[in-house]
Amino acid sequence: MFFLRLSLRNDVPTFVVDAPGGGGKITLQPNYLLSQSPEKVVLRNFEGVITSYPEPQGYVAGRADEYFEQTYEGFKEKQSNTGISAILQEECSTLIPNSLERNNRRLSFQQTEGYSTLKDRREKRDELKEKKYLTEIKKRTEN
Repeated sequence: MFFLRLSLRNDVPTFVVDAPGGGGKITLQPNYLLSQSPEKVVLRNFEGVITSYPEPQGYVAGRADEYFEQTYEGFKEKQSNTGISAILQEECSTLIPNSLERNNRRLSFQQTEGYSTLKDRREKRDELKEKKYLTEIKKRTEN
């Protein structure tokens, strides 16, 4: 039997799933949640055992939305469009921290003399590909 329960470890609530087939209790955290579809969730425990957990039969997604709208009238107008809320509302698809180290590296490279990207060299790449393609065709027609 599958079940979801709330565990309190060090006063931090943690949702866990009792995985089927001896998978043990798996916390619902990014490292353990591999994939999710409308029918099931795929989980991996700390030992690497991968299992699936089905959604309840007759589950209707979005059923709670109507209740939420009735309980919190006007929440749509007050809803934020920044952060994770913007992702959920599809106003953006990614949040990138300002302090991301790769962005700092990219900026430092762009400021160096002689900086160029692969995009800057596409024309040369395409010429070389065309030359290679023509050479291959020539070899095949000779054989």
